[in-house]
Amino acid sequence: MPPVTALPSGATACANHPRREAIGICVRCRTQVCGECTTKVDGINYCVSCLAALAGPKREKREVAKTSSPLVAAFWLVVGTSALTLATWAMLELGAIW
Repeated sequence: MPPVTALPSGATACANHPRREAIGICVRCRTQVCGECTTKVDGINYCVSCLAALAGPKREKREVAKTSSPLVAAFWLVVGTSALTLATWAMLELGAIW
């Protein structure tokens, strides 16, 4: 373990690590933090606690439900083909085609 050294005069200590010099202040709670305890987001310092609060509660991954299956796709293929065939037959009978 390295020897304990005093902070330079006029320096403030990190709120979480009293032996480390604070290099920033959290913009949300105004806590003085060291380099290990700060995270910059768009150039703004946040402490670990405030960053976690801003991130919100963890969300569980939800499984994406399948919206279609091969059976459903086959059904719509048959329906679409039948509708196209029926429309073509109707146009032929009415003389709209040829």
